[in-house]
Amino acid sequence: MGKKNKTDGEVSQKKGRAGRQSLAFLSMRVENIDTQTVKRHLLYLVLASLLTKFLVLMATPAIFHSFIDYFDIQFYFEHAVKILDGQLPYISYHFDYPVLIFVPILIALAASLVFQSSIAFAYTFQILMVLCDLVTILCIYFIALKLYNGKAAFLAGLIYATAFSTAYFVLTKYDAFPTCLLMLAVLFTVHSMNLRGYLAAGLGFFAKIFPAIAFPFLILHNSGKTSLKEEILSSLKVMVPLSVVLLLPVLVIRPEAVRTYLFATGANVGVYVNTATYTLYSWLSGVGHIGISPENVSLVMYGLMAITILYLLYTAYTDTEKRPVTLLKSILGTLIAVIVITTFHSPQYIVWFTPILCLLVIEDMYKIVLFYVVQVFAYIEFPLMFGSFYTNLEYTNAVGSSGWYLTLVFFTFQYIALLVLVLSIIRPKGGLLTVKRGKIPQ
Repeated sequence: MGKKNKTDGEVSQKKGRAGRQSLAFLSMRVENIDTQTVKRHLLYLVLASLLTKFLVLMATPAIFHSFIDYFDIQFYFEHAVKILDGQLPYISYHFDYPVLIFVPILIALAASLVFQSSIAFAYTFQILMVLCDLVTILCIYFIALKLYNGKAAFLAGLIYATAFSTAYFVLTKYDAFPTCLLMLAVLFTVHSMNLRGYLAAGLGFFAKIFPAIAFPFLILHNSGKTSLKEEILSSLKVMVPLSVVLLLPVLVIRPEAVRTYLFATGANVGVYVNTATYTLYSWLSGVGHIGISPENVSLVMYGLMAITILYLLYTAYTDTEKRPVTLLKSILGTLIAVIVITTFHSPQYIVWFTPILCLLVIEDMYKIVLFYVVQVFAYIEFPLMFGSFYTNLEYTNAVGSSGWYLTLVFFTFQYIALLVLVLSIIRPKGGLLTVKRGKIPQ
């Protein structure tokens, strides 16, 4: 009995130490960094993030005379009300999001019922997205702590915390939730918690599809310590149960629901004018008077996307050292390829890749400046230009007019800035796997 009590006491003592050090447990895995420094860094990052969002909320209408877009939150609320009326998404009606969107929707709905106010739904939903965004900041910090050092981790987090265009969409859209799941997947993988990484990416897939882009790169990265076959099986051990719980019941009741469950209908409405495809088409057709359709341009663009993704997969596969920086670059390149080349586009997609950008620009002031240039372009695109210069399906000014040219030139420079930034990250001198000595870790 005495020996057992002593063991219990030791276990209790260890649990106490683990609880006191829970904030720094990841940092302790990578370097002997002072816990107080970690806490101070995280406090500053949280304050910077909250301040940025407050300034965006204030400055957008007051200084730039634009608007805070609550359309999506209103859309979520309308579907929450349908649930109260006994209608089930995917079963009673088509719904364009995977099932985990109802996690924040139902939490916000509970708040609106308590306070008997739709405004409570909107505020609660915004708070939930801000919390998800703070999780993303934590992920950025601890990933950078693993790759670089404490100062670089703080800088990466600060760049993200002050990414004002991204902050706008965190406050007005749902994308902060799946993005934080994607970043958790990267965090766990970088810290050799492979199954947790697959679980986070799998949950991200059932939140908004795009985190699934990371899956092949997570598998390839993890296979460096095991084998490709073993990692594929490990990922299936996660995805199969998730699919059985979150997808199979819907498909059994209504098989055709897979169309809207997994794929949004935005892809079926034509070529959005804020896409790189339409921008290239406008130069060829509207300026060069070349007889070509947007669909033909799109075919070429999708071919480029396929080549780009295959190249990134090949590079990740052939990186024998399986470095975290290769994982980050591969995921970033694939996200950008998909976002830039698809025929439908939402400005909020910037939320998806901004965290990874922040991790990869910190070694070069030129890239940091270009990062904020991309943020400026994104903020001007939406909300400042939307409705005045373009809508999803058309430029608001006649072809050949000064307003039409201004819109075309704007989107052209916006995509150039983004591509120059991403290419400078992915393809530095020497190739994708090149790293700068003393800055990017080996």
